[in-house]
Amino acid sequence: MNYMTHTIEPWMPVGATKPKDDIAKIAASKGWQRLEIDRATQGTNADNLVVSLSSSDIIIHQFPSYLPLEFEENFQRAVQLTGAKFIILIHDFEPLRLSDRQDSKREYALLRYSDGLVVHTSEMAEAIALPIPIFILGLFDYLTDSQIPDRKPNHDLIFAGTLTKATWLKTFPLPIKVFGNLPRKWSAADLPPTLNLQTILPQDTAPTELPDGVGLVWDSDEMDKTYYQAYQRLNSPHKLSLYLAAGLPVVIPAISPFSDFVISNKIGICISDLSELPISFTFDKDNLSHISKSIRTGKHTITLLKKIETFYS
Repeated sequence: MNYMTHTIEPWMPVGATKPKDDIAKIAASKGWQRLEIDRATQGTNADNLVVSLSSSDIIIHQFPSYLPLEFEENFQRAVQLTGAKFIILIHDFEPLRLSDRQDSKREYALLRYSDGLVVHTSEMAEAIALPIPIFILGLFDYLTDSQIPDRKPNHDLIFAGTLTKATWLKTFPLPIKVFGNLPRKWSAADLPPTLNLQTILPQDTAPTELPDGVGLVWDSDEMDKTYYQAYQRLNSPHKLSLYLAAGLPVVIPAISPFSDFVISNKIGICISDLSELPISFTFDKDNLSHISKSIRTGKHTITLLKKIETFYS
């Protein structure tokens, strides 16, 4: 039997659970059993999660669960004691994003002792550099049943996502439509007049509700002790998948692992600094439509699951 973990976390911000929810849903559609972890009731002991496991089973654990690290270690140990394969699917790996991370050694050990890893990109695999089987996800999927509108060329900038680590927005000089919640430590007075703040969109219908424009993917290191900008060299941003699912062309950092993909498919541009904006460009509407459909129907996750099943069969 194959299992995919799914952490139940009802207090998380709107949209924060979408990547894990979608992977669990896609896996279930392909016959994988959902192994639910309730953050509200799950203690650090994980024995309750492994009672039905056997040595022929595969467990893909969506990491992090945001439970204590002791739970992650105990869960891995409990699964492997049954003889089942324990594979970690990384959504974010904090030692690569944050400096002075106290638990980095334990977190790396968790990866090292797993039976396999799913990482975003080959660049992330090289950065983690562990001698265990590693599988590449690539773009995150973004499921939606909503009809995507026929997009009209429009160079209005759009940014969707968490504003807390997007402090560059406070001084961004160009008109931009931002979909997200104002962080607690920010006030409306912090925002430039060119920023049009919109409420965050429902996660399942966001691709349809985003207006025509160009989706901007950007991170900076203006906060203390972060590697957010460098992390762009390794990760697969979920907002990139949102924009592409919405049928929108994109602007991404030139250092992104997806820069060649964006340029070769003519679905956006790459920049090295925000000062390079605004830039006008054309995009291939047919390519964008094809990529959008693949993301909205779970192609990348399905391909990943097939590779894992084949490898461990």
